[in-house]
Amino acid sequence: MILLRPARLSDASNLAALGMQVWLHTYATQGLRDTIADYVLNTFTEQRCRQRIADAQQSLVVAERNAHLVAYAALDFSTTHPSVPAAATELATLYVQAHFSGQAIGTRLLDACAELALERTGSAQLWLTVNSQNSRARHFYAKHGYTQCGTSYFEFGGERHENLVMCRPATPRKDKASE
Repeated sequence: MILLRPARLSDASNLAALGMQVWLHTYATQGLRDTIADYVLNTFTEQRCRQRIADAQQSLVVAERNAHLVAYAALDFSTTHPSVPAAATELATLYVQAHFSGQAIGTRLLDACAELALERTGSAQLWLTVNSQNSRARHFYAKHGYTQCGTSYFEFGGERHENLVMCRPATPRKDKASE
């Protein structure tokens, strides 16, 4: 059984390792080189994860099975993108370990994030960026009603990688009395 819950500071090292593992599996498809190694070793750290968990402008949700973290999602309430001015909440991260893909964990995290955004901002509309070469992620988001609404670039190590900005129309909360 998969349990979704808010991230705790004690999750920081597991989040760092999980983030590094998923990022490398997704983006280091041709192997490792200095720019990739430097990026993951400087980005996915326990300290950075602790900062994200403690940041009031972010919200992290973890998925665990048998007390093992298998996925997580992070919302950022402080960033906007010119392509989606009406959407105030960025889905900054949605990572699922490869062993657990295809089990609807990503869908559950996506739904939980939309609910969190709705509770906090009054809108369930999320925006995100996805690497234009990541067809699996693009398909996942499209399946959940996300469409491309812009383009941005992710830069690291002097390299520039095209990302798609994706969003979906906000779905109003159903009033229990009207169901």
